[in-house]
Amino acid sequence: MRFERIPRETRLLDPRNDYAPITIPSEIRLDPLTGFSGRIAHFAGGQRPVLDLDALNAASLAHGCPFCPEAILRVTPKFPADICPEGRFSRGEALVFPNLSPYDAHSAVTVVTQAHLVRPENFSAQQWEDALNVSIEYFSQVRRVERHIAYGLIAANYMPMAGASLVHPHLQIYSTERPGNWLQGQIEAARQYYQNTGRIFWEDLLKEEKAQGERYLGRTESVEWVVPFVPLSFIGDIEALFPHRFSILELTTEDIHDFCQGLIRILSYMGDTHLYSFNIGFFPGQSMDDRTWVHARVSFRGTVNPTLHSPDVSSIRQLYDDPFTTLYPEELAAELRPYFQSRDSS
Repeated sequence: MRFERIPRETRLLDPRNDYAPITIPSEIRLDPLTGFSGRIAHFAGGQRPVLDLDALNAASLAHGCPFCPEAILRVTPKFPADICPEGRFSRGEALVFPNLSPYDAHSAVTVVTQAHLVRPENFSAQQWEDALNVSIEYFSQVRRVERHIAYGLIAANYMPMAGASLVHPHLQIYSTERPGNWLQGQIEAARQYYQNTGRIFWEDLLKEEKAQGERYLGRTESVEWVVPFVPLSFIGDIEALFPHRFSILELTTEDIHDFCQGLIRILSYMGDTHLYSFNIGFFPGQSMDDRTWVHARVSFRGTVNPTLHSPDVSSIRQLYDDPFTTLYPEELAAELRPYFQSRDSS
């Protein structure tokens, strides 16, 4: 298990200090599974701005919202009877219906809450439990009808800075035989790792992260939490590992409960640090043959320049596919660890 760092130093004459010579450190890191690279550098900037969420809420409702209670049953589509006799799946506040702009043959939307806007720290664990469990119920029914679901992917874009077209909390869920380049690369590397060692990479990773202690956050019953060695987000991300679960349909209601107990701790941290936007992605295999534990990432999203509304994805990420983050994972782990230690977790 190699956590490879390639340190870099830039020499320059600093205009902020009468052009005195200085060196500025940065770092290239290689993912221990895939070898994919990512870059880490502190970004010149001030404190995160406090956003006027009330104004955003009002603006987002100016032309109505199809996911709000007064419209959702009237304007959203229904599933064919063989998928769902009732037309839509529901649990608690969550509702699942077909995506009018599908990503694949089986593509749906899960609306998480009845509320149009929820501050990250105000979500309840139950809201996410219901949304994730009913999403898995949809996948289960697809499997009954289609005999297989390939990869069952669950993703969230919360708030505009995370790529959401609507403020109302929702998930994109779809079954696909093409899991995307990142997950495909992980699966291929995990299979090779197993072939070379006879062991599951994720089990070795967890053991090593616990031993090092730099990026390990803690455990919420069945789910283990770490800050990845190579982040994907400009601000940073957190990874949840589901030990010995190899497909989305292997996740139990207890697994989802335990995941959501960790998730609300992360969302609480967001509320304390003026972070408003995030992505969630689940990364499953199809079966044990993929040698890949189900894992999920929560990625913080923001803007490079709030005044200009500059997105946090630039050419380095978009075109060169080289993740760039501004906070060292070990620093983010140190900030987050108290949120996992301040409550009872086994």
